[in-house]
Amino acid sequence: MSGIPKVKRLTELADLLANLRTAGGDKPPVVVHCHGVFDLLHIGHIRYLQKARELGDLLVVTATPDRYVNKGPHRPAFNEKHRMDSLAALDCVDYVAVNEWPIASETLRLLKPDIYAKGAEFRDHKTPELLEEKAVVQELGGRVEFIDEVRSSSSHLINQYLSQFDETTDEYLRDFRSRHALQDVIDWVEKARGLRVLVVGEAIIDEYYSCSAIGQSAKAPILAVRYESHERFAGGAIAVANHLASFCDGVDVLSMVGDTDSEETWLRSQLKANIQADFVIKGNAPTIVKRRYFESYFQVPMFAINFLNDDPLSDIEQVDACRKLEDIDRYDVVIVTDYGHQMMAPGVIETLGNGAKFLAVNTQSNAANKGFHTISKYPRADYVSMAEYELQLECRSRNGDLSQMLMDVGQRLYATTIVVTLGKLGCLCYNRRAGFHQAPALATTVVDRVGAGDAFFSFTSLCAVLDAPLDILAFLGNVAGAEAVAVVGNKQTMDSLSLKRHIESLFK
Repeated sequence: MSGIPKVKRLTELADLLANLRTAGGDKPPVVVHCHGVFDLLHIGHIRYLQKARELGDLLVVTATPDRYVNKGPHRPAFNEKHRMDSLAALDCVDYVAVNEWPIASETLRLLKPDIYAKGAEFRDHKTPELLEEKAVVQELGGRVEFIDEVRSSSSHLINQYLSQFDETTDEYLRDFRSRHALQDVIDWVEKARGLRVLVVGEAIIDEYYSCSAIGQSAKAPILAVRYESHERFAGGAIAVANHLASFCDGVDVLSMVGDTDSEETWLRSQLKANIQADFVIKGNAPTIVKRRYFESYFQVPMFAINFLNDDPLSDIEQVDACRKLEDIDRYDVVIVTDYGHQMMAPGVIETLGNGAKFLAVNTQSNAANKGFHTISKYPRADYVSMAEYELQLECRSRNGDLSQMLMDVGQRLYATTIVVTLGKLGCLCYNRRAGFHQAPALATTVVDRVGAGDAFFSFTSLCAVLDAPLDILAFLGNVAGAEAVAVVGNKQTMDSLSLKRHIESLFK
């Protein structure tokens, strides 16, 4: 770690405190413990720590490790080593350490402080994490103290002085914050909790193979590579259901797998606990696998292999799918993620259109279906999300006016709301009552774009059925998209707490 003597490993610090208590005999030192992120140490932090030090004989400070900082994909602004060294430079701090868990509960058990000091802002806003930490402190015979001092916010200072957004996006956020209170936006996230949701679409297994280049083959003009590692994630409709499961009490999913190499058991193992799944079995076909090869050093894609059979469903398979959709009128929203791999046969589409109370549809164009798969195969949808090139393909226009095309497609489908995603430019939304709204992208870290559209569509579908204001729908969708592009593929699905923390960081 650091060469600064104050900086200790967590276990080392626990042993040190135990020895000091033993050496103190009848008068062991009173240990005060502070814990936080401390990303951009500011005057509020300093005065809080100074006041905390006055409560006892020793002040130990632990900081959240980089991997658990949950304040949006652009945080922490300063890595854990820099944060440790900054804290250790303060005279009022005796020892510092990096925490090993997302919250401080286990750390409190290790360090056994007499006093756990938190900022005054937590007195009336006790988070679930703080309630758990408080219970541990009381169990250990200590107490929690709240420090009344100058209040400031690292997130506010970082947003104001170290913003990673361009001027247009900063202005958009200022305007959005002026029109909406943080809690009002969070409330729309909470309103989705009671929705009954059905996701319909193909199951896809996404595989990432990491390779290193060896050189040109001696026998052919091709690149030879060495296999290094690989990961696999549940994608397609399974990923969408997992995204939604954190926001809704229960989610059902009807998906499609093949009868050869079905991977059904593995796919079920990837589902969150509150998801119920049913599958249409496609004959003479594998479950869809999309395998991508990457050069490991530069992390650049090399090529992809798709394992699939895009023949139409048989009549018997189509009847089975329709039978499984007979009771869709019991759902508040049916979310269709149509990847164009033949699950959405004409009879299935008719059943969805006739039975769903609220139908949200996304038809994704990809290498296997481009030019043959557009939203026009659906005669009706209440909410539609599509990428810019998908809209252009639907309208057979490369350079047409996006607003007019969006409105035309929406009217053709009788859609209340329709959105076109514009990559790094954000999204353009149209609602029959509210008109148009455009919002910039909110991503600051782009690792992988795969799955970003699914995350955006998942959450905006909930907003659409709840009839959220168009600017809130766009904002929340772009936050979800920013969360998705910050990780590889569907390695990490959307999480309610993470999304809320991300929103909070943008409001500071």
